[in-house]
Amino acid sequence: MTVQEVFMWGVIGGILPEALALYKLRHAKKGEKPDWLSSGFYWIVTLIMVCLGGLTALVYQKVGVNINELAALHLGAATPLIIASFEKKKPQIS
Repeated sequence: MTVQEVFMWGVIGGILPEALALYKLRHAKKGEKPDWLSSGFYWIVTLIMVCLGGLTALVYQKVGVNINELAALHLGAATPLIIASFEKKKPQIS
């Protein structure tokens, strides 16, 4: 796959969890919808995370991992979990 294709599939993967979250709100009444739905900060952070999904897929391709469409999609969707794992404290070995 080309660099553009890998990035695109990673971005689509990054969009999927957000689309699911919005889909779950489809029956909420106007007053029941969460405030974050209209927050500019939320949408900026979401856009950044979606782009990071594409970049994550690109990094995997760059280091030599054979990336197909499904793998790039999965990496894009998993990017928030991958990033969260970086902040976890390493276990102490005595």
